[in-house]
Amino acid sequence: MDIFDIDQALPYLKQNYVLYCLDSKVILYLQDSMIVLYNEQWHSRIKLEDFLTSFSSCHFQLIEQSDSSISKEKDDEYYQWRYHHQ
Repeated sequence: MDIFDIDQALPYLKQNYVLYCLDSKVILYLQDSMIVLYNEQWHSRIKLEDFLTSFSSCHFQLIEQSDSSISKEKDDEYYQWRYHHQ
């Protein structure tokens, strides 16, 4: 998987990709002009300008985004099964 610096990572954030910071082990994405940061222990939101300053020397990878949409047919089937088996 490709590794990006902050200048290469920024366009991905602006296209709503989720990134992983290899240096600080943080998952991040852009939401409402703020960078949302997630770690095992905490989460936070920071301004884009603060992100650019604080993470300027970090390296990033794209997190593969799977299609997590819910199938209408499978959803209906599940609730019908659940209703009949309660």
